[in-house]
Amino acid sequence: MGFSMKKFTLVAVLALGASLALSAQAHEHAEKNDHAHQHMAQHNAPDMSKAKVSDTISVSGCWIRAIPAPAPSGGYFVVHNNGDKEVKLQAAASPAYKMVMLHQTTQKDGMSKMSETHDIAIAAGGELEFKPGGYHAMLELGEKAPSVGDKIDLDLLFDNNEKVSVQCEVKPANTRVN
Repeated sequence: MGFSMKKFTLVAVLALGASLALSAQAHEHAEKNDHAHQHMAQHNAPDMSKAKVSDTISVSGCWIRAIPAPAPSGGYFVVHNNGDKEVKLQAAASPAYKMVMLHQTTQKDGMSKMSETHDIAIAAGGELEFKPGGYHAMLELGEKAPSVGDKIDLDLLFDNNEKVSVQCEVKPANTRVN
């Protein structure tokens, strides 16, 4: 073998080694990322087993956007507080999604920003609409993409240790209102 053939072989071996190392790192990162999502989903899932079904809080008009998996989807609804005290929505969960977070979209300087939020107040005798461009439930890590017309269960947990369960209709992705 001449010098250039030895040089080529050495470069090929180094390239193969680097490729295998990068592949191993990518696989390790994917496993860590998947583990982190599973941990977040487990950490995020609220324990609603001890909450009682509310007789003063109700939810109407619940719908979810039909978005292809694995992209997250948005859930929208109106919370009605017929009680004589303010309540705060603290968490949400759905058996169709491993992770459900409460988000709020805000506008500042012409820019839209979405952030996770907790303790969303609903005044006594009042209501609060969760709608595109405002408060919404962010539904992530769905087992499968829902189809238009499907019904998805959603549970909401409030600070008074009460919960509300509702079925949400899956609507086309371009839906703007209930």
